[in-house]
Amino acid sequence: MLRWHLVDTHCHIDTPAFDDDRPSVIQRASDARIGLINSGISLTSNLATRELLQHENVYAAYGLSPLNVAEKESVEEFIRRNADSATAVGEVGLDFYHVKSGHQREQQENAFEQFIRLSQELGLPLVIHSRDAEERVFELVHGVDQAIYHCYGGSVELLEKIVDCGHYISISTRVCRSGHHQKLVEKAPRDMVVIETDSPYLAARKGRNEPSFVRDAIVTISQVWDTEIEEAASIVAENTCRAFNLG
Repeated sequence: MLRWHLVDTHCHIDTPAFDDDRPSVIQRASDARIGLINSGISLTSNLATRELLQHENVYAAYGLSPLNVAEKESVEEFIRRNADSATAVGEVGLDFYHVKSGHQREQQENAFEQFIRLSQELGLPLVIHSRDAEERVFELVHGVDQAIYHCYGGSVELLEKIVDCGHYISISTRVCRSGHHQKLVEKAPRDMVVIETDSPYLAARKGRNEPSFVRDAIVTISQVWDTEIEEAASIVAENTCRAFNLG
């Protein structure tokens, strides 16, 4: 049984946006019985993520942003040395929104394939970044044992293929304001949905997002599912436990 009422499965509280009140942000989540998985995107942020494990409600995902592929060797080495403290490998993946050139996209794919192999070798779930690259990402990971599509915003048609592979869809707090994301929630099997804030980004409220605001997503999801908030929270918490092997 998951010890937390909810888990924000993807956030970046190591970033400067939280420098003034990071302990308070973590405590607010803990007080609300919310766990959080902080996602590293570089060697520096992976190191910072590891330091956050001193807080009992923080889990670590060590990864590499597709915009930081030059660090792939040092980040792989870090993950290998720290695999025992990792909940997942990620975020890793492709970003065709920011990167347009064929050469740079090829570099991203090479790095992504390297970390796909690493996650399989270590037996850790893979957290996927797939901005404007969902179809290509699916081609690369459909055979992976355990994967979570971070902040999924692709098509309903691809969603159906993803969940058929046994992979999870992570719905961000963007769902509170996005009809498309609400449609994804409607169409996804309820047992394949997890939630995230992607803090400090994607706030449903004015200003900075933070892990405790993951509750906003559950409120909207419960409305889409036409169920009680607590029931929706219980379903998503159980999904999170399976997706990330949390106890």
